[in-house]
Amino acid sequence: MHLPAYLIGAVAVLIEWRSYNLPNPHEFRRWSALAALLWALQYLLLGAWTAGLSMAVTALRTSLSGQRSRKLVKHASVVGFVVIFAGLTHLSWQGYISLLPAFAVTNTTLALYYFDNRNMRIALLASSLAWIINDVYWQAWPALVAESVAIGINIRTIRKLLIE
Repeated sequence: MHLPAYLIGAVAVLIEWRSYNLPNPHEFRRWSALAALLWALQYLLLGAWTAGLSMAVTALRTSLSGQRSRKLVKHASVVGFVVIFAGLTHLSWQGYISLLPAFAVTNTTLALYYFDNRNMRIALLASSLAWIINDVYWQAWPALVAESVAIGINIRTIRKLLIE
């Protein structure tokens, strides 16, 4: 019954892991945005509406976050995405479980826009934990595996960035 979602998730796993292995923040964002589109589709197929809709917008947010822009434009983008995520959470509310994707995408938005590469990746660890709990609830096993391994890859990349 969930086979199509799991197959899409399996492809997303590979793309997500690739992104976390890339020390270049622009390449990281490009591959992460592509994975977000696949995660969105997986979550929607599993009936996890808040997670699916949030991940769809996440792809756009991740792509735009790497662009250099004036402070006002950057701040307006952050506020805009946070408002969109809050609205999506409200519209797709499925109980308190909806707060996990809402936290994850808001935290990641702030990290992508305001932190340097190393600190961004550190903040993403908290988002990964929220996604892991969400994935267990929705039985999104490919996403659970991806986030679990991504934490390890992310920590390894953070360590590499500390050495450089």
